[in-house]
Amino acid sequence: MVFTMRILYGVCGEGFGHSSRAKEIIEHLESKGHKVLIITYGQAVEVLSKFDLIEIEGISLSFSYGRLSLSKTIIENFSKIPKNIKNFGMIKDKIDKFKPDLYISDMEVLVPIISHWKKLPLISIDNQHRLTHLELDVPKEHNKDFLIAKTAINLCVSRADAFIIMSFAKSKVEKDNGKTYVVNPLLRKEILDLKTKEDNFFLVYQTKKDKELLNVLSKINEKFVIYGYNKEKQRGNLIFKKTGKLFIKDLANCKGIIATSGFTLMSEAIYLKKPYFALPLTGQFEQTLNSLFLKKAIYGDYSLKPTEVEIRKFIDNLDNYKHKLSKNKPKPKETLEILDKLLKSFN
Repeated sequence: MVFTMRILYGVCGEGFGHSSRAKEIIEHLESKGHKVLIITYGQAVEVLSKFDLIEIEGISLSFSYGRLSLSKTIIENFSKIPKNIKNFGMIKDKIDKFKPDLYISDMEVLVPIISHWKKLPLISIDNQHRLTHLELDVPKEHNKDFLIAKTAINLCVSRADAFIIMSFAKSKVEKDNGKTYVVNPLLRKEILDLKTKEDNFFLVYQTKKDKELLNVLSKINEKFVIYGYNKEKQRGNLIFKKTGKLFIKDLANCKGIIATSGFTLMSEAIYLKKPYFALPLTGQFEQTLNSLFLKKAIYGDYSLKPTEVEIRKFIDNLDNYKHKLSKNKPKPKETLEILDKLLKSFN
């Protein structure tokens, strides 16, 4: 028997990780006959513009001296409250007209509040709740950043009828009540369709310019294709490219990756069997957590301030990382399978 639901889907608008996986999930839901109305903001608006969407003033995280600051986040987002209150009538009318049966949140705060008011089921889908729901061995030097990040996540979504948590390293659920599902990362179709090979270069991706890293790489007898500097130029063994369609091709053809520790890119690299040297941003514990998982699984290594010795060691160990990656058997559609089962259970 075919059943359909009307789903209000809240998507965090920070970065592209949330919106890119939401796009895959929404396309899947609509292919099953479900109706979806999205609430989002920021960069996600353009990514999800082809769907039925309500744009709001969203919550954004604020940093001080490179670290997540809860006080600054609260102060800087306080000014957005009046704008959402002003538009609340329009938002409420659209939601009431849509008549949701169920709510989904990917680190978006308004949808969980509405689901609580309406007393209807809420499903949380993200990778951030690894910090709140999984058993983690956190090094002492990262305890402060861990607690701040954990608090911030709970402020966004603290309660749900089910949590689907994406992780490229499976961990035990803390105090499992049967409502938490740890799944493989959901990957976009473009990644699943890629044909990989190994050319003689490393892919480098940064969100912030780092002259010290470039200086280190210039001393190593390898070719590095670098994204994140918004220029087309070659300087010795360093080849700079502007982000565009060539990025995914270079991702498929590189022999290793040196990049920031974002969950999406790291998940794609692991699926494509590419060794990874992670560069976690200071004070962003989720990126540190990704790096710790990566090193523990022997898929690569990481450093906050990489030296020539560390990069050379990573390159010398490529075969070891490739061997470990070859044994990884990901299930990139696992999120969708669990979600389908949950929707049936809530029907």
